[in-house]
Amino acid sequence: MKISKEAIIATLIEFLEVSLLGKSRSTALPGWLSILLPIAFVLASFAVIIFSYLTMQIVWNRAINPIEVAASDVAAVELELDQNGPRPLLAMAPGEPTPTMIPTSEAREADERTNILVMGIDRRPGEPFISRTDSMMLISIDPQGETASILSIPRDLYAMIPGYGRDRINTAFVYGSAGGNPAGGAALSMSTVEYNLGVPVDHYILVDFSTVIKSIDTLGGIDVVVPFDINDPTYPDMDYGYDPLFIPAGLQHMDGQTALKYARTRHVDNDFGRASRQQQVLLAARDKALGLGITGLLKNAPNFYAQIEQGIRTDLSLDQIMKLAQAASGIESENIRTEVLDQNYVSPFVTDLGAQVLVLDPAAAEPLIQDLFYREP
Repeated sequence: MKISKEAIIATLIEFLEVSLLGKSRSTALPGWLSILLPIAFVLASFAVIIFSYLTMQIVWNRAINPIEVAASDVAAVELELDQNGPRPLLAMAPGEPTPTMIPTSEAREADERTNILVMGIDRRPGEPFISRTDSMMLISIDPQGETASILSIPRDLYAMIPGYGRDRINTAFVYGSAGGNPAGGAALSMSTVEYNLGVPVDHYILVDFSTVIKSIDTLGGIDVVVPFDINDPTYPDMDYGYDPLFIPAGLQHMDGQTALKYARTRHVDNDFGRASRQQQVLLAARDKALGLGITGLLKNAPNFYAQIEQGIRTDLSLDQIMKLAQAASGIESENIRTEVLDQNYVSPFVTDLGAQVLVLDPAAAEPLIQDLFYREP
């Protein structure tokens, strides 16, 4: 039986009048329409599910608040990195010609070692994201060996910055960000670490002061064993003034503000001591997150993301972060090795312009690099 368009429209109008307006015409629907409506509903639902899935896939695999310009756009010198072991570290005697290199880090499988350069940005409220890196940590996660390594790199390390010559390593991000291109800053920082330490860097994470504070507050604070009294009367505040700091020795429960101050102060010792405190705060935050369990983390996830979204830049997607977090959560604390490029691996040096910097000792640093980043499972 052929059904005209007019008959279909009339029937639909009658159905809507009865359903929506309460009119008392016959509520019986033709058999063909009774079959057609459920089918249409199922198809529409299926389309919504497919659309939602595709949208989630895009969000899930997209970097979190990434720096938009591709790192490959930054010119640099070819890195001769041997994936089976580090190349010899460079002697840091001043006066050598500046190389021109292109990072050659290769993509790796999910179960292979992943190296992430975490950089803390010296950025205060209202300031642009481009600033010197106040701290640098190279974190290596080895899912197969169920081990992890954290190496803190002093900001005053006198490094070869590709295309710019020798300068403090914390200036690489600023040099690479010239012209308002923080992607170049992240790429140049990664290349600089790769070139000077002989370690391939797979990903970066940039965080500012507010992110540290908000992250720890969202976790409910952290517990840190302070080895000695911290008394810093000239601790800087967020407006280039002073905010005197005192933290007594012993086990202390810290909110985000206190944890940031503990991680940044260096009045009581030096940059090496500060680097160790930064590692303490990072591991304490990991312990607190693990203590919350999956339920607690999922409960806090929306608030956590809303708090930190504006203060973090990374090329890692949510999917990658979840996989790395899962791998890291299975690593026992005793299998996480923390090291600092301190006085055992660097020496003080004064440049021609009178700048006080630190020069890497390759002979001393090579065994450490080998053990941290090339250790077999």
